[in-house]
Amino acid sequence: MTPDTQPSAHQPSEVRARWGLVAASATLMAISSGVWYAASVFFVALIQEFKSDYASTAGVISVFIVFYGLWGILAGSLLDRFGPRRVILAGGIVLPLALISSGCITALWQLYLTHGVLTPLGLSLMSYVPVSVLVTRTFSRQRGLALGMASAGVGIGISVVVPLTQFLIDGVGWRLAYVGLAAIAAGVVLPVGLLALRADGRSPTQVPGAASAAADGVPRGTVGREWTLAAALRSREFWLVTAAFAFLNCPIQLVLTHHVAHLVEVGHSKLLVAGIVGLVGLVSIAGKIWWGYLADRWWPEWIYAVGCAFVVAGILVLLVVGPASPLWSLYAYALLMGVGYSVSPAMTPIMCGIFFAGPHFGVIFGCLNILYHAGGAAGVWAAGYIHDLTGTYRLSFSASVVSAGATVLLVWLAAPRRLRARSAAR
Repeated sequence: MTPDTQPSAHQPSEVRARWGLVAASATLMAISSGVWYAASVFFVALIQEFKSDYASTAGVISVFIVFYGLWGILAGSLLDRFGPRRVILAGGIVLPLALISSGCITALWQLYLTHGVLTPLGLSLMSYVPVSVLVTRTFSRQRGLALGMASAGVGIGISVVVPLTQFLIDGVGWRLAYVGLAAIAAGVVLPVGLLALRADGRSPTQVPGAASAAADGVPRGTVGREWTLAAALRSREFWLVTAAFAFLNCPIQLVLTHHVAHLVEVGHSKLLVAGIVGLVGLVSIAGKIWWGYLADRWWPEWIYAVGCAFVVAGILVLLVVGPASPLWSLYAYALLMGVGYSVSPAMTPIMCGIFFAGPHFGVIFGCLNILYHAGGAAGVWAAGYIHDLTGTYRLSFSASVVSAGATVLLVWLAAPRRLRARSAAR
């Protein structure tokens, strides 16, 4: 009997607590993604301010992504030991301080420390890893839907915070825009940690619903074994899943970081482009919930195949957009990319849960995040470097199409459908 069919799961108070946790998680993801993807509009402002080349400026974001992955294993370890509330509150303090520091820099190299190292530390403590581990351990039968709803917060953050950041940059400058982001982050993350996650420092396995998940065999993982980090690193599944995530995250981070610069470069206004980025986020809200809903019903292989097809179509549209392109082509890009890219944040924790759910899931997921985000970091820097050499993003966007296609092959090789079938047969 799964946790969602246990008698205790039908108690109104427990149902409210569990789905309230999902709502709180979505709020945290909204702030995290808003800060993350606001970098695409800061990117243009920083190039103009410091007269730097694209590769050097993109290098800041690459370092940010690498350290976000590295800090993820720390966040996972702390989460396993101290529980979500303390970890998230710590992130709610570190993140605003890091953002304020970015607004005070006087040279581009300083941004490598403030935005490249400190900001991802704050984000890793309050967003993706804690949220993914917490929801994975709380839900089993409806895990896909719950994770999809939680990750839908990413779309809210992109659709609201990115255009707001561009508005602040235009109105008060990029320095005060960083301060404004810091105020928003502190004003949301700290209350959520104090009020919405009322776990009083308990570990995630003590969250309502987790006990029944343990009874359902979830702590052993869907492959019927109790995974440790060492065992995961020795497994074929870990490296196939990690490679699939990296090959998809590379083109997604590349495009979502550089599409503002590309569209401004080909002749569209900054405010219009910021609105298109916001539309990508808005579309992704429904996309993440939809992918999460399908994850409870479809093979993951099919979900990745369809999601990557949307990503490829979006990139192809972006490649042909020019100064004379009709407005509907920009909307088509936003629709395709919003639906397609949302498969990555929605399915990453779901796929990890299929293979590695258990008492050590936090540290395993954090370790996987290092390599997952290394792919994104490589793509972001390489696109800037190639742009400096060629003057366009055409080669980078074309390579992204190939990378997204490789993701589908890697997921089929990992074969999560077999684990799903074996788990259902038990």
